[in-house]
Amino acid sequence: MTKLPVSAYAYHHTSDIDVNARFDANEWESLLNVCVVRATSALEIPAPGYDDVHRHHLGDVFRSMAATHRTIRILLADAGPDNPEGVDVLALARLQLEGLYAVCLMLEGSRWVDIYLQDHWRKQYVKFLLMREETKALPRWNEFALKSPFWLTQLRDQFGITQEQQLTIEHEELGISLPSGFVKHLIPHFPTPGKVLTKIAAPEKRRMLERLYPQYIELCSFVHGLPQASFYKMMFDKRSFHRTLINDEGVKERFQRLVVAEAFMMSFFSTVQATAELMVLYPANVELPSAAMKAWNPLSKAHLLAKAVWAIRTEKLLGVIG
Repeated sequence: MTKLPVSAYAYHHTSDIDVNARFDANEWESLLNVCVVRATSALEIPAPGYDDVHRHHLGDVFRSMAATHRTIRILLADAGPDNPEGVDVLALARLQLEGLYAVCLMLEGSRWVDIYLQDHWRKQYVKFLLMREETKALPRWNEFALKSPFWLTQLRDQFGITQEQQLTIEHEELGISLPSGFVKHLIPHFPTPGKVLTKIAAPEKRRMLERLYPQYIELCSFVHGLPQASFYKMMFDKRSFHRTLINDEGVKERFQRLVVAEAFMMSFFSTVQATAELMVLYPANVELPSAAMKAWNPLSKAHLLAKAVWAIRTEKLLGVIG
């Protein structure tokens, strides 16, 4: 992806959020849970171009996002401005945003669900080949070296992995010779968020994801161990020199704004927007927009980035059946 300048994705607000608004995290989590239930229930219904396997695994993404949101809540309950460990919830917020990107791409066509699943199998098979290669001289691992684990074979067949694709992996990873005239069959990689942007056809959806991409890069700092992650942790560590530069009230305010609100809001937003995106698959479903609208009503008033996404994409998306 070619890096976009700020001028290409900035949204120009004409009204502000309510900076004095307060929210109840339990009430918001209830709204999120309703969205996940409505989304997974909708995905039990046949949809054009998506078979049972496609829809089941799309539902798993929503269930996974709900689980991660609960994890964030649990970690935040034990965190505070004197606990640098709490900063790690921002890595989980990044995971939630990646879930939204994945859902957006998989709703571009079921072939992306196939790639999502087959890429997973490829990685697991490479992991198996590595373990087999490293243990082939150890007697205790003889049986392991002779055959693939049963679950890998099951997944291979379920995900439609061909013998040609499996042989191609073995050739690339172990240098095993291919039969004469054999044509390689590669399993594509499921794209990361930056590459997802180049695969999205709908202009408004692509614009939304472009606006979210700087937020994704920001959250990547807390996964890759970049300076911002270390700085945040030192800010909330009483033993650190950086902590002495900020008074206690300032530290508390920063922890609430930079860690608690950011992690909770991005997790909530990602799950709710993923629910709204399902409208492209189920335009006649009245339960999806009802749940999404109830969640978006407080969200669009509480977070500037969410407010921008609402204007760029979500208002028209939910208005399809409104």
